[in-house]
Order: sequence, then C-alpha cells, then structure tokens
Amino acid sequence: MSQNPFLRNVLAAITSFVLFTAFITLPFAAVPIAAIGLAFGLGQAIVTGGLAVLMAAIIMRPPITIMLSIMFVVPTLILVRQALLSRRDNEKYKFYPAHRLILAALAISALGASLMFLSLAGEPGGLPQVFAETMYNTSEIASMVQRLYKVSTLEEMQVVALLLLVAGFASWPLMLLGNLQMAQAILVRIKRNLRPSPDYDQLELPGSLAFVLAGSLLVGLVLDGWVSALFLVFAAIVLAAYFMLGLAIIHAISRGWNGRNWILAALYFILLTMAWVIIPVSLIGFVDSQFNFRKLPRTPDKPSDKTGPSGKTGPSNNTRDKEKN
Repeated sequence: MSQNPFLRNVLAAITSFVLFTAFITLPFAAVPIAAIGLAFGLGQAIVTGGLAVLMAAIIMRPPITIMLSIMFVVPTLILVRQALLSRRDNEKYKFYPAHRLILAALAISALGASLMFLSLAGEPGGLPQVFAETMYNTSEIASMVQRLYKVSTLEEMQVVALLLLVAGFASWPLMLLGNLQMAQAILVRIKRNLRPSPDYDQLELPGSLAFVLAGSLLVGLVLDGWVSALFLVFAAIVLAAYFMLGLAIIHAISRGWNGRNWILAALYFILLTMAWVIIPVSLIGFVDSQFNFRKLPRTPDKPSDKTGPSGKTGPSNNTRDKEKN
C-alpha cells in the first residue's frame, strides 16, 4: 500500500468505483473501502468512501450514486467501525465478536429493505408490483426474463419479481460481510490488519434468531400484498446468516480431510451454479444453532485471541484514541 495517505485513499476510491461500475465485479465494490478501514482506521475509510461517492456523483447519474452510497459505502463504514471496537481484558484486547457483526449486517439489510418497501407503500401493490411492471414494460428486460424464466404474462412476471427481490435482499448481507472478510484476509496476508481474524470454527448465532425466522415466514405466508413480500424478505435475510454459519461449519469439520481444498472449491462452484444448494447449507447452520452438534461450550461468544500483525493482540485505533485521552 502507498505510504502517502491521500494517494492511498484516492487509489482505493478509484478501485472501488471501477469495481462498482463493472457489472460482474459489483458485489466486491466495498473491498477497497473495508481494507483501508481495517488497516488504517475508520477516519481513512470515511475519506475513501467519500471520494468514491464523489466520483460517482461527477461521472454517473444520481440514482447510481445513491445506490453506491446505500448499498456499499454507508453499511461498510458502519461495519468497519464496529469491527474495530475493542476493550482491554487482562492485558489482552478483545474485539467486537464476529456473530455481532453478522447481526449488524442483518439489521442494516432489514432496515434498507423496510425503507425501500415503505417508500412505495402508497403505490398499488407496493414495491413488488412496481418492480414487476417496470420489468414487464421494459422490452430488453422483459425479453431476457422471458427467456430465462419462460414467463409471458404480468401475473407470472410478478412471481419472478418477488423471487428476485427476496434473493436480492438476502444477498445484501452476504456481500457486505464477504467484502469485509476479503479485505481482512488480504490485510492478514500482508500483515497490516488492526483486528485479529475471528475464529470461525467457534462461530455461533443466537438461538433466538430462529424465532425471528419462524415469525417472518409465518407473517409472510399468512398476509398478502407488499407486507407479505417484506416479511418474506426478512426471512430470507435471516436465512443468509444461517447460510454463513453453515459454510463456517463445513470449513471447520473438513479440516484434516484429504483433498479439502478441492472439496471446498467444488462446493463453491456448485453454490455459484446451482442456487438451491444454499438451502441445505443454511439448514446445516440452523440445525447446529439449535442442537449444537459441534459440541461447542455454551458460553457467551468471545472474540478470537489469534495474534495480529505484531505477534500479539493489539488495540484498534478507537481504543488507542481513548487511551490517549
């Protein structure tokens, strides 16, 4: 990384903007912002995110700029801020637990979904109906959807629109946390991480999250209209957390297997090509959260005590600033 802070921020902002504007790399748009934050602190991440938004405002249309800000920049800054929180405990620094970062990403996604649905609550059918009609009346999109899903009527398009909304909002926390994890992995490799990597083998989710999932599914199936769609989105967002837990469990139990890297590579390839595989992986996470088949000790989750770049756990910028004061 460049030693000049402003040049470093500019390069990271340009990279983030390019990743966002290239459709195939859009899900990774926040990696540079997260990397700057996890290596140099929240203030530097804010500068980088602000520069990326400024570039979008100058070059792109306002809706694109708003999408970049809401989808990636603001949530990533929130998660970076939480990730760098730490406290001293017996001469060691304990960082914000990984499961709470997951819950924060779920809350951000649920809040964003709620605001989007409520913003169109006055329209007939709400967001799902508006989305379906937009796709149906846009010839390029309509022809593509018809080829992919074999639909021809507006009613069939409404079903596709609901599925796309549910899948889209469920992928939001996965993108946010995936960007954070990719940035952390890069920084650990180059020894610039402020926060030690969490021990995902010990990752747990609160058992009460199952009630949120069940309640959201129940309301979504009982009601109708855009309110039903919103609660189905909530259920999908929670299911995304169990999917992440399922992946963590698969990584944990596969340690020591012969050809483990090939098995994991095959799994990720299958996940990319056959979306339905997400369901059994999520079920693995859900079952473990309820029955603890990994036999983890049922104690409050603790951050990892893995060493950071200096060979010992150290404070985040937030902690250092507090000690100076």
